[in-house]
Amino acid sequence: MVKDFTFLLQEKWRIASDRPGSGNAKNIGSVRDVSALIEGSGPFVAYGQQVFDDYWTNYLTEDMARAIESDVPYRNLGEYWKWRNRVVQAS
Repeated sequence: MVKDFTFLLQEKWRIASDRPGSGNAKNIGSVRDVSALIEGSGPFVAYGQQVFDDYWTNYLTEDMARAIESDVPYRNLGEYWKWRNRVVQAS
């Protein structure tokens, strides 16, 4: 018998990871720490939903980048901020 469930409901951007859920697809991964899931304290919480949306809208896998003859612009939030700063400066 299974008992003592904890149910949680969070907006995706609050529990999203900066890494895909699988290695070969653009699936948005989630944090794995149970307390972070319950509290909704993933890495994007410090920056807000707009950064989450921008990050995952512009995220490219190796296959996606190769298809458009480009490099992968970033693989994590640290690389994202470097990429984003270059894009803003070039505008």
